[in-house]
Amino acid sequence: MSVSGKPPYDPGNIFARILRGEIPCKKVSEDEHALAFHDIAPQAPVHVLVIPKGPYVSAADFHAEAPAEAIAGFWRAVGRVARELGLEEHGYRLLSNMGEDAGQEVGHFHVHLFGGRRLGRMVPQTRE
Repeated sequence: MSVSGKPPYDPGNIFARILRGEIPCKKVSEDEHALAFHDIAPQAPVHVLVIPKGPYVSAADFHAEAPAEAIAGFWRAVGRVARELGLEEHGYRLLSNMGEDAGQEVGHFHVHLFGGRRLGRMVPQTRE
């Protein structure tokens, strides 16, 4: 099934199931706004996913529909996780995909937090 990044939200997606405790995760942090856990197929020495505790398909959906306190709480959780993982000194990357063309695989808004090594360019330069 392709992910458009737009509602409707599928409550059967894997991250919704993780939030409900139906599927285990390797938890890094959790509060009332967000859950952070290690990616099962890491692309860097540190690769953590941070997801909000609400039915949001993408960043666009989350920022349009979530209450202000949920948005602030989520982004504070992202920053706290990066700090607790010791990523601030050398830097880290945040990534969120929206829709199939961007590579969104799960229809629940999430941020990838990468670090632990030099990451290089995010998008290679192309010659035109």
